[in-house]
Amino acid sequence: MLRLKAILIVLFMLFGTLSVRSQYAWDLGVSAGFANYLGEIGGGPGLARDWILDMQLDQTRWNPGVFARYRLDYILALNFGFEYARIQGADSLTENPNRFTRNLHFRNDIFEFTTTLEYYFYNQPDVGRTGRYLLDFKAYAWAGFGVFYNNPQAQLNGKWYALQPLNTEGLETPYSRLQPVIPVGFGVFYTFSRIHRFGMKVGWRYTFTDYIDDVSTKYPDPSELGSPQAIALSNRTGEVANHPLARDLSPFYTTGGVRGNPEANDSYLLLSFNYSYVFRGNSKSFGRRKNYLYGRKRGRMGRARF
Repeated sequence: MLRLKAILIVLFMLFGTLSVRSQYAWDLGVSAGFANYLGEIGGGPGLARDWILDMQLDQTRWNPGVFARYRLDYILALNFGFEYARIQGADSLTENPNRFTRNLHFRNDIFEFTTTLEYYFYNQPDVGRTGRYLLDFKAYAWAGFGVFYNNPQAQLNGKWYALQPLNTEGLETPYSRLQPVIPVGFGVFYTFSRIHRFGMKVGWRYTFTDYIDDVSTKYPDPSELGSPQAIALSNRTGEVANHPLARDLSPFYTTGGVRGNPEANDSYLLLSFNYSYVFRGNSKSFGRRKNYLYGRKRGRMGRARF
């Protein structure tokens, strides 16, 4: 929790620089969208498939955020973002017999701070070719790095339990809830009247952990787990042992049996729509006539660079 507070303080200090460095090309915005995850839990009816082919769309949840963007030049910008994402999954929702028999589920509230570089590979500074440069359009690819705090949970007898403290796989060293992340994706936005910016972006988060869903390796010996809750949440096959999909497989879900796949880390995807407000300035690096915030107010003499 202290680490999460530190991230929030850094973000607050970053946004505070807007008033100090207003002479530069900043825009500040908010976003809202959807989140989903790729990992061991849930999935389609057949064998596990790569990437989005194995995603459960009905488990899509929400993803609000805030960001500050600083334009380095005409085709590059830095984006500093803070986002919240709820992801979840359940084996009970799949027809895959192996996953259904395992019968695990989770939800996870992720708090993410990232720094990304945006590359504008398509620029149309005067949509409609009015000569006033009041509407521009950009498409861009982006990538960067960041950190995220996550806390996988599962429900037992109507109560949600944090799974990392329970150590449901009997790890010698429990995994960290603070993890690095590599975000990549693409996006588009329109800028109206040079100050109102509306856009959409989609991004995939590559992580270095297989425990976003608290599932990775094998079933531990129940006697080595530290509490009744840990034992109950570690192996839930017994709850569906009489189901037709699980009846023949449930005897194999015991100590040392396969619980997850440690060869593939978990990841998550975010799709969001965003709005930002551009803070006008008089950057010496752009100059008033070339500053992408201004353009020409009238006529067709020259080409504004937004």
